[in-house]
Amino acid sequence: MNKIKPTVVLLPTDNRPITYSFPQSICQLANLNTIVPPRNLMGSLFAPTDLGLLAKWLEEAMGKVQAGAILVCIDSLLYGGLIPSRRGNDSLKTILARAADFVKLKKQVSGDLKLNAQSSIMRISDNNDNTEEKLYWAKYGREIFRWSQLLHKKEIGLLKSEAELKVAESRIKADVREDYLDTRARNFAVNQKLIDYAVSGDLDFLIFSQDDSGQYGLNVFEKDKLIALAEAKNAHNVLAYPGADEMLMTLIARYLNSERKTETKVALHYSEPDGKNIASNYEGQNIGRSMECQANAQGLKIIDSDISSSTVDFHIIVHTGVDRQGDHMWLPGLPDLRLVDTKHSAKRAIELIEKAQAPIALCDIAYSNGADPGLISLMLERPRLFDRLWSYAGWNTTGNAVGSALAVASACLYARAHNELNDLMRKRVLFMRLMDDWAYQTQVRKEIQPDKLVGKDRQSVLSKLMNGYASKLATVLDFQPGPIQCTLPWQRTFEVEINLDSQFVTTMS
Repeated sequence: MNKIKPTVVLLPTDNRPITYSFPQSICQLANLNTIVPPRNLMGSLFAPTDLGLLAKWLEEAMGKVQAGAILVCIDSLLYGGLIPSRRGNDSLKTILARAADFVKLKKQVSGDLKLNAQSSIMRISDNNDNTEEKLYWAKYGREIFRWSQLLHKKEIGLLKSEAELKVAESRIKADVREDYLDTRARNFAVNQKLIDYAVSGDLDFLIFSQDDSGQYGLNVFEKDKLIALAEAKNAHNVLAYPGADEMLMTLIARYLNSERKTETKVALHYSEPDGKNIASNYEGQNIGRSMECQANAQGLKIIDSDISSSTVDFHIIVHTGVDRQGDHMWLPGLPDLRLVDTKHSAKRAIELIEKAQAPIALCDIAYSNGADPGLISLMLERPRLFDRLWSYAGWNTTGNAVGSALAVASACLYARAHNELNDLMRKRVLFMRLMDDWAYQTQVRKEIQPDKLVGKDRQSVLSKLMNGYASKLATVLDFQPGPIQCTLPWQRTFEVEINLDSQFVTTMS
């Protein structure tokens, strides 16, 4: 009797390419069947999903799976997506009812199917940009961020001055403070209930992701309280750590590594000796701690091993700067980190790649929000180095880049274990990441900012520039991508969509 090919039901957090399409690439690399909602059903920057239709879709999808897993970004089911979880005004009672309906579905599926979920801890961004927040963030964003930090410090006994807290509070209108705290309280109560579902077994595994954070803030305080609550209830299947957009990939990787039925051993190597102690932008912790969190969430065991060892499943090379993490994004009023000296660390990363005797996951986190141009420049001079990589990532936060790079490597490991590793697909995924993280984020994005180009002019320049980098990468990787279309899916420059000729099946047909 033929073994049933595993199928994973994927419920993304929204319809962005990195959250909707790229997780499907990982499943395709692992040679899994996937069932994914139609893209027009998912939430966007401008509108939440239709919750009724999405819940109906999920129930039908779960009924079609005989072997595999159900991997869910639960914000989509409860609020309509990640951004609606911060903006929406639905009552706690309404949202808890949706959660109860969701976990009931577990009883309708095959007994050996895993139901794994991710829920976000509401972020606190340090800017006056309300693109992804409630309208009042445009005026009070930074003030709320500062106030939140002081409230956290007061809760843990680190507040030095009550007067400072009162001044920070006075700068925010009372009704804004009330609405903000009410929204936080609602989402936190929902997350507490999800721990109960993890304890009861209605959820097999649960991750709380802490999106965009400093060292202090109410989101950090909530994360610590959720961890303490899970520990008090012996919920060993609950994790909480910084991350967001990579979470569906993490759930995929954890499933793949558990299905191999053997411990996945990896070794960590830093391009700078003190790289692990560098503060990680937007995460409130150092890079070393972020690496540990990401590896643990995916079920990887970090062991001490020389780069020349072939006994590990794959090596993780972490490329950092010397003493700080740069940032390709810059907002007025914040430190300008758009230039970091990586000459020595980039050369060291190249040496590590050349010496590695096992496949490599390359985590390029010298900068947040894009690749290190110095590292990629050196690699382009040595095209054969790309043959040593199972995965590469250098986008957005440390957690985003690391989580996606490790997930792709885990997919390669799973495919190799089943004698199904497709090198063409490996190159395809590498091409997609390099086109996004290097070509777009560090090279092209600065050329199409709104203050330079708008409308058709921006699209024309985007296509022309991206096609030039595509030709270069296609030659270096010995990969022919076919026709490429590049667009800005959310009508902003923060993310790009890179469509190749091979598209994904995104319906249940």
